[in-house]
Amino acid sequence: MVSIGLSREGLPLMKELKRMRILFVLGTFILLCGCNSGWKGMKTVDASNLEPDGYPAFSGKTPVDPPSLVPGQEHEKINIDDPRYIIQPGDQLSVKFFFNPELNEENLVVRPDGHISLQLVHEVKAADLTPIQLKSILEKKYVGQLKNPEIAVIVRSVREPYRIYVDGEVKTPGEYEMVGSLSVLQAIARAGGMKEDTAKKGDVKVIREDQDGQRFVINVDLDRALNGGDLSQDIRLLPSDMVYVPRSFW
Repeated sequence: MVSIGLSREGLPLMKELKRMRILFVLGTFILLCGCNSGWKGMKTVDASNLEPDGYPAFSGKTPVDPPSLVPGQEHEKINIDDPRYIIQPGDQLSVKFFFNPELNEENLVVRPDGHISLQLVHEVKAADLTPIQLKSILEKKYVGQLKNPEIAVIVRSVREPYRIYVDGEVKTPGEYEMVGSLSVLQAIARAGGMKEDTAKKGDVKVIREDQDGQRFVINVDLDRALNGGDLSQDIRLLPSDMVYVPRSFW
């Protein structure tokens, strides 16, 4: 038996907060990029000088990897009520034992490494499984521990999808969901591509947060990536990155 549920009472508030966040982010773009002095006070680094983790030497932050693509999920959205729903890091689960309620776990958050911790069997991988698959694995693991392991896996809430933001001289600026690995050029393509006559391709900016929550700027030369074959400029984006394509005035 598997139960899947998500409270929808807070959806209107969540939508409003999301709308406000988008307006704030786009406003930040305009404030930072409206003039050359907008970058003052922010640390800057060239794309070619980033460390492998996506941060410059002045940052020790470890990035959160976006979830990997699940076969078939690239083309359709799987609702939480659908038994095909794939559990991801950050999701909140309940694990219920029908004949051993002392082992019940409420509000169990799937860790960034994709695992959960349970009594008796300890570490179990939950990410990239459906609730039905996780239920089956757990019942097998508890066979030697319990007389009659009958378990239910309940998805209480899901982690909000990772987002990136694209603004400036692109055809459809806005907020975009980040699924799997995404580069600057791929993000711009999602935004309809650059405006050929006005985009300053050699001076694209990526705004990212360091370990203290302070934003810094990455200088990206997409001219070198597109015309010179320097793919080190087409950097991999991280969750909540903001890509800005400035306007060329000549």
